[in-house]
Amino acid sequence: MNGVHFVLGSPNAYIHEPGILHKAGEWMGQYGRSAFIITGEHSWNSCGERMTASLDEAGLRYDVHKYRGECSYEEVSRLQALVAPDTDLICGVGGGKVMDTAKALANAMGKPFVAVPTLAATCAAVANLSVMYSEEGVYLHFQVFYRGTLLCLVDTDIIAQAPVRYLSAGIADTLAKWIEAPMSATGKKQNLPTIGGLQAAKLCYDTLLQYSAQAMEDARQGIPSEALQHVIDANILFSGLVGGLGEDNCRSAAAHAIHNGLTVIPESHEAYHGEKVAYGILVQLVLENRPQSDLDEVLDFYKSTGIPYRLEQLGIRRELTEQELQEIARISLLPESTMGNMPFPVTADSVVDAIRKVELFSR
Repeated sequence: MNGVHFVLGSPNAYIHEPGILHKAGEWMGQYGRSAFIITGEHSWNSCGERMTASLDEAGLRYDVHKYRGECSYEEVSRLQALVAPDTDLICGVGGGKVMDTAKALANAMGKPFVAVPTLAATCAAVANLSVMYSEEGVYLHFQVFYRGTLLCLVDTDIIAQAPVRYLSAGIADTLAKWIEAPMSATGKKQNLPTIGGLQAAKLCYDTLLQYSAQAMEDARQGIPSEALQHVIDANILFSGLVGGLGEDNCRSAAAHAIHNGLTVIPESHEAYHGEKVAYGILVQLVLENRPQSDLDEVLDFYKSTGIPYRLEQLGIRRELTEQELQEIARISLLPESTMGNMPFPVTADSVVDAIRKVELFSR
């Protein structure tokens, strides 16, 4: 499909309302009678009981399997061997890596994918790609799929009960859309899907600036408020629309490339995806030579929403060596990373220099 602008804008069906998992069986039953469910320990503890009660009531057959923590080819192969041949649906219940693992499995087997996100930390539930890692958690590349999510069920009650740090990470990951997509779109054909992707990115940005503070406060109290619902829709649905509409014209750029580079530092694995992306946003702004006022605006927003802005806040509580900084830069500049979407050349030295500048001005 090289050279073709392939639009896969949104899931076939997206339903977001408090308590929707009490109707999970009713909705999933519209598309199949059996499901292979991939989930994580905490995710299943948060919603498994209400979900299985609904599936039982609807008469659906299902198998539940816990994933082992990474979206890797080894994990996908392990799970594929467990799927019964007559399974209708592959269902992911959990956060971003659960979603990406289930998506990769569904696409490998040519089966429809159902997403039940229990966090609003990424757009993985609706994005038509999976980010692949090694078994050790080091970024490899991302796989783009030519089929989208069949059904996405978002239960505000469940997400409101999740640790608020996940919501904060999702806000950062979504904020990156408006920082990265315009860079990716620079110099490319401004067709209507690309313009739509950029508009979705701007809508995400504006929504987060307006509602994030209130949504975070409500989430701390477990309240499924209107503000929280707006932020959840921005983090999951509209964030996914950016690449779904804009496709290769509205992909990630330096911010996500820096995330990829940071994964080579073992201590960074305790930080969430969006938290590493948040740091990458600051590095990208430096690479763009943005005015200090732009950096201060983002930094102030981070401080108001609990988003990390220093390496020590990502778990890296020591000074990195020159060799480690160069390795971060090397990974971020790999062809399979996203630094190539920047509209100007970026070198390893400029990446290292930008990281040092972020550490300096964020003190």
